[in-house]
Amino acid sequence: MPEVIVSFLDGEVLYGEVPLLHMDDPFLEVDLHSLDGNTRQALVPVTAVRQIDATGVPPLPEGDQGQLARVALHFLDGQVFRAEVVTPASLQRFGAVWDVVEAGLGQRRILAIPYTALKAAFYVRHWDTRHPADRDGTAAQVEQRKLAEIQARRSRAGLASRMPRPPGLLDKVGRNPQPPPRSEDPGTPPGPTPSAPRG
Repeated sequence: MPEVIVSFLDGEVLYGEVPLLHMDDPFLEVDLHSLDGNTRQALVPVTAVRQIDATGVPPLPEGDQGQLARVALHFLDGQVFRAEVVTPASLQRFGAVWDVVEAGLGQRRILAIPYTALKAAFYVRHWDTRHPADRDGTAAQVEQRKLAEIQARRSRAGLASRMPRPPGLLDKVGRNPQPPPRSEDPGTPPGPTPSAPRG
């Protein structure tokens, strides 16, 4: 069975083995490598997992790396993992399994990442080597982006105001029905209609 390191969203880590490294089930069965010997197995929901690392992954043979696609995995916690893709990601029901080479270290890794932990996977042409503080651009570029965002919000608001609004529940029940018109004079008490005199 593959040996894995399970990293949780809260920072906790488990070491153990899984029957098969995949993301087709909502739960992960892990046979634990417990030091105390008391806990032998864990049933882990994948929504609590940040990533699962397979250990003992063989390195990529020399000359096979070539021109690999570059991907930047952006996690919901703000961390970014940059790597080169060995084989296309296996997209499964609850997450994806990645066979990658970590950028900068050259270490091959097989990762299973739930969709609930990942914000996006960006395929890039080259790595952005700028300092994070310098990636926003100049002050003029930042101001231009802010103005564009404001204009886009105004355009969406204007479009929404011009679209006809479907009648809501208050439109159906909030109006007081008008009483039906009365045929009698309100000043005349009800009574029999007088008959015409006979001549």
